[in-house]
Amino acid sequence: MRTRTVTLRFLPHRHPLPLVLGVLAFAACALFQRFSFSEPTVTLAAVHVTGLDLSGGSLALALEVHNPNAYALRGGEFTADVTLEDRPFGAVSRSEAWNLPARGDTTVTVHLAFAWSAVGTAARAVLDRGSVRYRLAGRVLVTTPIDDRWVAVQQRGDVPVERLLP
Repeated sequence: MRTRTVTLRFLPHRHPLPLVLGVLAFAACALFQRFSFSEPTVTLAAVHVTGLDLSGGSLALALEVHNPNAYALRGGEFTADVTLEDRPFGAVSRSEAWNLPARGDTTVTVHLAFAWSAVGTAARAVLDRGSVRYRLAGRVLVTTPIDDRWVAVQQRGDVPVERLLP
């Protein structure tokens, strides 16, 4: 029986450029995944009555903003129209800056003034169902590590009566 000896020789790359480009492409993909942007979500967490008078009143809306990204965001301008029981109720806006931690939540409070004429349908829903159907439609400006972006806010749901009481 004959024995063979096999010798492996590793030849240096004559052109290291393909290897370097491959490593750079891999690093770029990893960096892109780290900084890819997912839009934050906004939900109505609570509504508090902050004032009542003869012409109407004012509400404080607590909005829960969730950041699904691996990096912190900075929020800025926020505007939205509020609809109750499919009827326009008012508009909210906020221009003060706020921080949104990576993969975290922040509560942002916005104020809404209303007239008694807009309350009728909502009051009837509270008496009939014990809740009010609402819709928020607007946008929020967020600052990422790379740029500023406008994010659409489209949220709807029901607010139980307990959450409307102070």
